[in-house]
Amino acid sequence: MSAKRSRRSTTSARVRTPRARARDAEKAPAPARNNSQGTARGASRPRRQENARVEEFAKLLLDERKRLRAELSEMEEHQVKTEEKPVADVAGYDDDLVDVATETFEREKELALETSVQGMLQMVEEALRKVHEGTYGICDGCGKPIDGNRLRAIPYARLCIKCKEREERYRTAVR
Repeated sequence: MSAKRSRRSTTSARVRTPRARARDAEKAPAPARNNSQGTARGASRPRRQENARVEEFAKLLLDERKRLRAELSEMEEHQVKTEEKPVADVAGYDDDLVDVATETFEREKELALETSVQGMLQMVEEALRKVHEGTYGICDGCGKPIDGNRLRAIPYARLCIKCKEREERYRTAVR
């Protein structure tokens, strides 16, 4: 019987209701104040570190936006050149049908790449908007902070790893 009690007590200690957490927070002592504004000791340090972290990611995002815009400009210049070149007149059999198919395929591939870059640019712009709003680095799925390593790898990430995995599993299940 005592084994059951100890198991229950450890389980109940791990799983706490929001009401119990709020009650414990009310019992917790107030943080020590050290200045006339009433800020807690050490409270400004995490804020400065957080601001430096966001500034670091904002710089990454601005660099990525610059790169994507340059890439789009190159694609648009190349697209104008290829659009000026007429597709072979199939009725006149000036070019082989294989050449026409190859040109069509290349044009569609360029359009798909351009669409992909535009989508990435849109995600970067959205992340920069979040930086200005002060919500950058917060997962859209669960509301928890996104890991810094993930943001360094993909600065425009909008989901934490767990939520992204869940989204990918859902997508593969739907297919």
